[in-house]
Amino acid sequence: MTSWKILLTLGIHLFPLISAQYKDSESLCASQQTCSSCLQTPRCVWCSSTESTETSSSVLVRCITREKYQKDRDLWCPRSDVIDNANSLTMVEDRPLSSTKGTVPVQIRPQRIGLRLRRGTYREEHRITLSYSQAEDYPVDLYYLMDLSRSMQSYRDRLSETGLQIADAMRQLTSNFRLGFGSFVDKVVLPMTDTRPEKLNWPCNTIKDGKEARCASPYGYKNQMPLTNDIHSFKSRVQEAPLSGNLDTPEGGLDAMMQAMVCTDEIGWRQNARHLIVFSTDAPSHIAGDGRLAGIVEPNDCLCHLDEKGFYAYSLLQDYPSISQINKMAREHNINIIFAIPSSQSESYKLLSQSISGSSTGTIDKDSSNVVALIRSEYEKLVQSVALTDDAPKTIDVKYFSRCLEANGELKERRECGGLRVGNVVRFEVALKAVECPADVSEWQRTIRIKPRGLNESLTIDLNIVCDCPCEGPGHPGYKTGSANCKGNGTLACGVCACDQGFYGKHCECEGNDVGTDSEAAMIECKPNNETTEICSGRGVCKCGVCDCAKRPNPQEIFYGKHCECDNFSCKRSGGLVCGGRGKCECGTCNCLGGWGGETCECKQTNSTCMPPYAEIAEICSGRGECVCGNCHCHEKDNIRYSGQYCEECPTCPGQWCDELKDCVECAAYNSGPYAENGKCDTCPHQIDIVDVVEEDSVQDQDTAARVCRTPGDAGCTFTFKYHQHRDGTGGDIKIFNILAQKERTCPKPINVLGVAVGLVASTVFLGFLVLLIWKISTMVYDKREFAKFERERALAKWNRGDNPLYKQATSTFVNPTFHESTKD
Repeated sequence: MTSWKILLTLGIHLFPLISAQYKDSESLCASQQTCSSCLQTPRCVWCSSTESTETSSSVLVRCITREKYQKDRDLWCPRSDVIDNANSLTMVEDRPLSSTKGTVPVQIRPQRIGLRLRRGTYREEHRITLSYSQAEDYPVDLYYLMDLSRSMQSYRDRLSETGLQIADAMRQLTSNFRLGFGSFVDKVVLPMTDTRPEKLNWPCNTIKDGKEARCASPYGYKNQMPLTNDIHSFKSRVQEAPLSGNLDTPEGGLDAMMQAMVCTDEIGWRQNARHLIVFSTDAPSHIAGDGRLAGIVEPNDCLCHLDEKGFYAYSLLQDYPSISQINKMAREHNINIIFAIPSSQSESYKLLSQSISGSSTGTIDKDSSNVVALIRSEYEKLVQSVALTDDAPKTIDVKYFSRCLEANGELKERRECGGLRVGNVVRFEVALKAVECPADVSEWQRTIRIKPRGLNESLTIDLNIVCDCPCEGPGHPGYKTGSANCKGNGTLACGVCACDQGFYGKHCECEGNDVGTDSEAAMIECKPNNETTEICSGRGVCKCGVCDCAKRPNPQEIFYGKHCECDNFSCKRSGGLVCGGRGKCECGTCNCLGGWGGETCECKQTNSTCMPPYAEIAEICSGRGECVCGNCHCHEKDNIRYSGQYCEECPTCPGQWCDELKDCVECAAYNSGPYAENGKCDTCPHQIDIVDVVEEDSVQDQDTAARVCRTPGDAGCTFTFKYHQHRDGTGGDIKIFNILAQKERTCPKPINVLGVAVGLVASTVFLGFLVLLIWKISTMVYDKREFAKFERERALAKWNRGDNPLYKQATSTFVNPTFHESTKD
């Protein structure tokens, strides 16, 4: 009952949204006035029925949704006049997979198809099934590209001794193997190289046959030995290659790598073979822009410029190539690059490898003793996995789905599968969708190649993007110039009139620019329905029954549609931009570019950003959540809430966090803690290594799923350790491996109780005495000031006779008239 109520509630809430979407689709289709614009609108079909006279029944709306057509059928338009160019596929070449020795292998099926693809939504993508199988004994061309500055002498000497070992190791994987060798230093110009004459002739000293000898003159790049089956000559050619020197630290490695990739004939690359470049240096490489320091501003043209002796002739004429140019050429020439570098340069070349598809990085020992094992392991990684790439333009959205080797597994969005062996067949579903019609008509037909990274075999797609209607071109029966349906003043194309200059109206019956206000019938044609009096949606004027939409101050903003009901600027915005800048506004609805969705095209329609890069088997949100708008929304199950960028973290799961590991680490690293007290150190299942300092790198730790823990231990000490994690199989729990513990703990110093007590008593007595002293001094100062004031007032006092201050004279005087003062005679 509860489930029924939930479904009912969802239906009540979703119905208005579905209805609104249906209405938007109907209005979007109805606004299209030509057959080509109708077919360029997803899910729309066109009626090309013609009208014989003005009074004959007419099709009110020529462009409607495919859903509405499925419902109305012939009531809307005769079936023969309906134009709905759906996607279609034609198989051109489909040879079966083959890996028989002695024959040309077939690792991709099919090999070539023809595809008509119409612009559409995610519902209108076309899916192709592509199969891949690794061929047995596939040819391999390995070109060793080495830095031969003086600091690389030990690496060169070791390489000359291991040439046969490399060949033997590779021939265990394939009998069809060839080896070549090239070297580089840097551009012979300041500030890359010291150009003083004596330094050009004698740039450095080296050791040869136990004696000190001169280095050779510096150079940019030289093809020392093209690819060959003569492995025995490899040792002598490498040993004969002279060492040289330059001035600054970076080397010209990218110059050499570019020439090694594009000089196909000079190097000897075979078309049907795996191409490997082993790049070895102990220094960083110059990149595009560094040439300006020497006044070299001409960009690298990605072309071959080797002279007759194998030297790079344009070293002083062109700048170093950019990383993007190296990546582009590596993809076009099917080159896999292995950076074999010492540990001091591992971080910089790991970053470089991340920008070059099909490349990897390995660390070699100081004497290159592990170079054979490195090349073998990196090659095995290449052949045991397959990753599909394509050269599709931005107007075509391509997605890849596969179950990899799990026949009954879930079909997931991914372009790479691992763990392959000879005989395994992996199937991919390739979904192609035309996002928009290119403005350039020549781009409506083009060729797309989908191929495994590093291989020359591919699926070639002859693509035709449906962006117009046949009846809009001359020669078609539905295309008539000067048609009677258009009063001879226009061209009839797909059932509608395209009027000549100066004529207007549905049948081109009006001439000039007069607004047809005198014709009631014409005014009705300019209203969307009889329930409104508004002409042309208030956005234009009616001319002979046809709406002439108003112009906007911004020429990029337009009104359009039969009744000017649509515009290309009133869609919702994201980040201040219409449709987020990732789509086109069409009649109030955002039509998003490939890989984006949502009302404002703010959502990434890909699962690749939800797959952890460090996982052995990539799963969407680690199998513990859903990918929404390119971000993981983690699930909560059995009171466990997963978190993290890929839902890889579980605070309450055992074996996941610092508290679960700290006892083992404390016991193994410091011989303390609960396990040490109980003698259980040997029971810890984890490998714990002691390092001087546990380093933190937020970017690298994120890529390798590493966590740093700082936890308290015995005696109040705090210790630091880092652990790495990986998922054990598809959907499995996260396992811990490679724990690094810091050698020294951070412990608090013991407290001196006596010193603290004495200090406390002394400070109390001192503070009390200080308070009394301050009080006494302030009292004495106050008394002294008061006494001085008293003395000053006493000295100034004067004591004189005077009238009684209380006496007041009479205010009135009366004289007795009878009184006479006696006088003396």
